[in-house]
Amino acid sequence: PGQYLAADPKGRAIMIGALEKKKFVYVMNRDASGRLTISSPLSAHKNKTITFDLIGIDRGFENPTFAALEVEYEDLDEGLVSLKESTKVLAYYELDLGLNNVVRKWSEVVSRSANRLIAVPGGKDEPGGVLVLSEGAVTYRDREHEAVRALLPRRKSLPSSRQTLVVSHASYKQSNLFFILIQSEYVLYHSSLSNPHQHQLQHQNTGTKRTSIDFSS
Repeated sequence: PGQYLAADPKGRAIMIGALEKKKFVYVMNRDASGRLTISSPLSAHKNKTITFDLIGIDRGFENPTFAALEVEYEDLDEGLVSLKESTKVLAYYELDLGLNNVVRKWSEVVSRSANRLIAVPGGKDEPGGVLVLSEGAVTYRDREHEAVRALLPRRKSLPSSRQTLVVSHASYKQSNLFFILIQSEYVLYHSSLSNPHQHQLQHQNTGTKRTSIDFSS
């Protein structure tokens, strides 16, 4: 594994994942002299599963949790379903710090075109969860809340058969403010989520496509 590297926002653990099957979680700690220590790997493998994205999500001081976009292909291999009938899921993997093991805690079917995840700040004052990016839409998902879907604004000249796909993003957070910039193939959007039931997506800028976005301090 090594295609994906995801970190718990509190710095307590990391998950390393392969494109297929394998995922390892490492617990991070410090010894008496303050040096960083890394535990032996804890496996979170799932057979016959392809991973499309992997991130750490903000659960405050609850157990570290990681989110993955996955497709199970066992039924495809056995001819039980066709490719068009296969499903993509958003799955949560939780590291139990007390028991020292990793459990696939929750999964939910998402759009087959979903290709990217963005962590939403969580904890005491923020909603947590993830944004699932797919063709033409951004959907807020979390195991404790209903899905909230926002359509990406389209150019009038764009053919109806052509969907908009997100290519990059960046998150900004201060003590009392957070927002996310989302770059599609054509437009830069401003995304904000004041609570789990209200997701605002606004046109920010039209210009050169940005393959990478970051905030400098």
